Amino acid sequence: MTSSIVADTVTEESREQPTVSFEQSLPRRWVHRAANTEVLVTSFGERGEGDFVLGAQLPRAHALYGPVAGGHDPLLFAEAVRQAGLVVGHVGFGVPYGHQFIMDTLDYEVKPEALRLADTPAQIVLEIHCENIKWRGKTFAGANMHVHGYRDGVFVGRVTLPYSCISPAAYARIRAGCDDFTDTADQVKLPEPVPPWRVGRDCPSDVLLAPTPHERTWLLRDGRTHPVLFDHPVDHVPGMTALEAARQAVRFEFCPATVLPVGMRTRFHNYIELGRSCFVRVHDEPIEGDTVRVTLEQEGRVAVDSTVLVRRLSDETR
Repeated sequence: MTSSIVADTVTEESREQPTVSFEQSLPRRWVHRAANTEVLVTSFGERGEGDFVLGAQLPRAHALYGPVAGGHDPLLFAEAVRQAGLVVGHVGFGVPYGHQFIMDTLDYEVKPEALRLADTPAQIVLEIHCENIKWRGKTFAGANMHVHGYRDGVFVGRVTLPYSCISPAAYARIRAGCDDFTDTADQVKLPEPVPPWRVGRDCPSDVLLAPTPHERTWLLRDGRTHPVLFDHPVDHVPGMTALEAARQAVRFEFCPATVLPVGMRTRFHNYIELGRSCFVRVHDEPIEGDTVRVTLEQEGRVAVDSTVLVRRLSDETR
């Protein structure tokens, strides 16, 4: 593995500076959010078949993805791209509301120096190219989405996001029986968290890891009451919650030094069920460079497998 964990290679200069708007957020239902304050995408435009240009604004403060070491959280950029993918699906390809988007991969890499905090929110242009576009009859069924982000024409980062879309009926078949766990999840008390400072957090409610007797292994506190990670009810642990848990495991691994997750290559193999034990593990196998492999495992199988590329900061910076 090289230091670049996102496979596609692109120029780091924008082909052009598209005209996008940052005046207001797009409708929240387009990005599957309940809170207006959680909508990051601000405009949508189509450049050509399978090519889109969107605007996104990264706030200087956020309830979960707050600034780290004077820069925007890389996971805030990843969340903006995730939302952009939903907009492309609904607006660009006409996916009906109520259909489910299934994400089996999310790879990103950012340049932290391009995400430095300024005296205004970061205005990001997202250039999106979709490959391997699939249709089920006249309904969009999925694509491989490649995203390049620019801030004032300067390259910020790239994301590869293959996803598929299925009907409510198909999703119900896939998730048959999961209601038994979802209905009882609220009756399962979340375990006590590790000390927040060990994972770069100030508030215990933001901590997703609970201690276990095993080295480099934690129980997932699934965050089901968290207003950002669970902006609205869902029947499983969301993908961004899994990414945050992997990031916290890596922060624990390097503590007291601060590290930025400047890149992640994540595979989502299975849904993580609510209210059932899920273990977050950091693995020992050597990987080239400052990379750490983290898995989320439930009932003896790997649900999420993430390789995190980190940039070391200082022992004092948080």
